Amino acid sequence: MTRRPATSLPLLGWLFLAVLYVATVYVTIVTRVQWGPDTAFHLAWTFRLLGDSEPEAVRRTVEFLADKDGIDCATSSLPWCHAENYQMYFAGDYAATVGPRVMTRLLSVPFVAVFGPWSMVALSVVAYAAGVACLAVLAARMFGPRWGLLAGALAITPWLAANWAVHANTEALAMAFTTAAMLALPLRRRTGWPDVVAFVVLLGFGLFTRQFAVSVTVGTALAWLVVAVRDRQVRNAWAPFAAAGVAATGAIVWVQGQMTASYAGSFSTFATYEANTGTKGLAEVAASVPATAARIVAGDWDHIRTDLVLTAVLLTTLLSVGWRFRSELSALVVGMIGTTLALNLIVNDDSIFRYHTPNYPVYVLAAVALLADLTAGRRPSTATESPPSGPPPETPSRVPVTAWVALGIGYLVLSLVLRNINIRKASVGSGPALADPIVATWPESATPILAYGAAVALVAWQGSRLWGRSGLVAGALMLVPTVMVPLARPDFLEPFAALAVAAGLCALPWQERAPRGGPFWFGSGVLLATALDPFAGVVVAGAFAAWATRLDRGARNPWAPYPLAGAIAIAVALGSRAASGRDLVSTAAGDPALVLAWIALASDFMVVAVVALVAVVGVRAWRDEPAVPLAFGAVAAALVLSMTADPVSGLRPVTALMPVLALAGAAAVARPLALRRAPVEAARAPQPSAGVAA
Repeated sequence: MTRRPATSLPLLGWLFLAVLYVATVYVTIVTRVQWGPDTAFHLAWTFRLLGDSEPEAVRRTVEFLADKDGIDCATSSLPWCHAENYQMYFAGDYAATVGPRVMTRLLSVPFVAVFGPWSMVALSVVAYAAGVACLAVLAARMFGPRWGLLAGALAITPWLAANWAVHANTEALAMAFTTAAMLALPLRRRTGWPDVVAFVVLLGFGLFTRQFAVSVTVGTALAWLVVAVRDRQVRNAWAPFAAAGVAATGAIVWVQGQMTASYAGSFSTFATYEANTGTKGLAEVAASVPATAARIVAGDWDHIRTDLVLTAVLLTTLLSVGWRFRSELSALVVGMIGTTLALNLIVNDDSIFRYHTPNYPVYVLAAVALLADLTAGRRPSTATESPPSGPPPETPSRVPVTAWVALGIGYLVLSLVLRNINIRKASVGSGPALADPIVATWPESATPILAYGAAVALVAWQGSRLWGRSGLVAGALMLVPTVMVPLARPDFLEPFAALAVAAGLCALPWQERAPRGGPFWFGSGVLLATALDPFAGVVVAGAFAAWATRLDRGARNPWAPYPLAGAIAIAVALGSRAASGRDLVSTAAGDPALVLAWIALASDFMVVAVVALVAVVGVRAWRDEPAVPLAFGAVAAALVLSMTADPVSGLRPVTALMPVLALAGAAAVARPLALRRAPVEAARAPQPSAGVAA
């Protein structure tokens, strides 16, 4: 039976996504701009719909945007900010481009009428949230609740994509319509004519929001073609969607052409490309396309690679497209990327991922599909999105070898990408970066990368021992940008401290059975970690919290020796540092640019996601999973230490905490799933016969 969308995620899952989204929106509004050049046109047209004359609408727009970051009309060189060019708002090429995008101004009218021009940002915030919700429902329906949770988180955490959630422009609204349209498609579900109608309506809304929505039509048509060739069936489930989509797109594009002609009679896409590229004639235009496309792709990559989460998602998406070549999702992605790039050629400039943002949920879905295949032990080369038939196959309890290999390759690839990124504030992992190398040679920076890689492997191994396949989440959560970005810096000791913490955690009595020599090995790990990075000592507070949650089993429960062993180790480590004359809190080689406030650390949305996951979902497993109180205690100690230490660096406490937070995050995911599976497994278990019972 197909899962109903309303129950696709548990309530705690929705609460986690809501907390994560609110936190990231707040940080983005505080740290980034909400206004861009196109905002002026959308706001002026909105004022026009509210009854203002054209001159009055322009005047109010320019006055409002006079001092807004991103436009600053009072001092800007943008032509439409100056009185002699005010006619550009409602006539000419710019008006011809913005004019057909009627949905943005129509939906902005009630916001602006009630709350004023600032509320155009609210429309984007609401629209992006709707898109994330649709994606979570779709991924959960296709692959299960935990994958819906992952898809929703991956839509929020990349700063370069989520930046458009608070931008007064068309991207967030277009993303909402695109993702909602995906819900109607035959992606692992059977469909009917009501689904076709819903798809066409949502596609139409998308086209009247942003013309790039034609990529949805092309992707759907390509998916139909792939299924027709693969299954040797022209009249397949995708045929009505492709046919209706092409027909609706043709009609809407014709209507938009008539609208464009009323704003600028001589407007021509071909002429725009000629003007932007300096070419003339069909031959020169055709010859310039490869170089233009290469320049756009290279420019976008320079921006994308500064966002670790987005880089990971897109690289996984490209791998998914190639490996899952029989899949309808792969066809959708290829059609969308190709069409977006083709339309981007007209602009002749990189988009900073702006033009791809409406399609980003589909990219996430393709990446999640590959991860779901690998985790379940399925062969991606045979995967499709056809409706399932029969009972679902049994999934392995342990992590398949392919999933381990994928985690290792992903870590190495991201490490290679990050070698060529210079981040001035190294602890702001997912913030803007300069694309200049900071290390001269690979051998110089290999050691910290290998050390942290070993920490990732240890945490993933420990997680798989405790929670089976769900334990792989722990390894993935270790790859937060705040920690990953500085790995190319050989002068940082934090990766080695993280390895020592991860090794010490393996000696804890996770399943109430104390390993032989456990306190000694835990204390040894804490001693080494604290000697390298004093912030690592906070893990002892976590061990104390885990012991305290088990006081109902007596003060001498299996966790009792561990806080004492850790405290002795901290005393020895800090005493040796003090005796040698070293600063007790300064662990880096000395870079004043690392000093930052917690709001800057919160710019790493993946750190926010991990903390929110533990705080919102993991709290249910407080008494059952020691990893959760371990994380709460360690985080509390880190906060206290950060308030007393000067300077405060986000890098140091986060690196030391990541093994603890990663295991707690895996527990937060695994425990609710175990609770959901228990009734099912109990029902499947063979019941003793009456004779045996007697």
